[in-house]
Amino acid sequence: MSSIRNLLCAALAASVLFSAPNAEARFGKRSSDSSDSSDKPSKTHKATAVGDDDDDDDGGSTRRRSSGASGASFLLDLFLTLLVDTRPTVAYVPPPPPAEPVASTNQVQTAAAQPSTMSARLGLDGAAMNTVAGLGVFLGVEGVRAGMDARALGLMMPTDDGTQGTDNITLMNLHLTYALIAQQKARLRVEGGISSAHAPDLTAIGPSLALSFEACVAGNLDLELRAQATPYPFRQLDAQAGLALHYSAFVLRGGWRGLYLNDMGLVDDVVHEDAFGGPFAGFGFAF
Repeated sequence: MSSIRNLLCAALAASVLFSAPNAEARFGKRSSDSSDSSDKPSKTHKATAVGDDDDDDDGGSTRRRSSGASGASFLLDLFLTLLVDTRPTVAYVPPPPPAEPVASTNQVQTAAAQPSTMSARLGLDGAAMNTVAGLGVFLGVEGVRAGMDARALGLMMPTDDGTQGTDNITLMNLHLTYALIAQQKARLRVEGGISSAHAPDLTAIGPSLALSFEACVAGNLDLELRAQATPYPFRQLDAQAGLALHYSAFVLRGGWRGLYLNDMGLVDDVVHEDAFGGPFAGFGFAF
C-alpha cells in the first residue's frame, strides 16, 4: 500500500510540474504564484502570450514592408507620369511635294527659238511673163522640220503657128520637204518628189527637186527664194525671188519669176523649148 501511495504522489507531482502554463515558464523570471510577487515592483519584462511578440514584430515588419512597397510604387508612378507627360511631342509633318524641275535658261531659249509644232501656208499668184500669162497656186504643210509642198501652174500663151487661139500648159509638182535650217526667222528647205507637164500633145511625169529659202528681212517683211528642176524625161527649171508682207495670217507676195521648158523631142523627135520671165504678184495665208 505504501508503495502505491508513493507512486500516486509522484504522478501527481509530475502532473502538476508539466501541466503549468507555458506563459509562466520564463527563464530567470519570478513565478507569478509567489505571495509577495504582486507587492514588489517587477524588474522583468511583462509576459505576453506565446507568439504575441512575433505577431507584433511580424505586423510591424509587414507594415514596414507595406509602407516601403507603397513608397516604391509611388516613386515608380511619379517617374512614369513625369516620363510620359514631359517627353516631347513630335507632330507628324507630311513631306513636301517633289519640286518640279526648273528648265534651264538654255532650254527656255531653245524652246522659244523653235517654231510652232505645225504650220501651213497657201497662196494664189498671177504672173505676166512676156506674152504668157500664168496663174499659180500652192499649199504647204510642215512640222518642225519635215513637211510636204504641192504646187500647180497654168500657162496661157498665143499659138506659135499663126492660127487663132491660145496654147495651154499645166505644170504640177508634189514634194516632201525637210528643213536644213529651222529657226524662227530663217528656214532653208530641200524638197524632192515628182512633177508633171501637160501640153497640147504631151503628158509626161518625172522626178523633181527643189530648194527654198525664207528669211525675215525687217519686221513683217520676208524674203522668199525658190528653185525647182526636173531633169528627165522633160526638162523644167522654175525660179522665183520675191518679198512677202505679213499681216497676221494674211500675206501679200510679189517678185520676179523665170521659167524654162524643154520637151527633149518626145513629141516628134524635134526639140521644142521655151523661156519666160516676168513679175508676179499674189496673196495667201500662213497659219
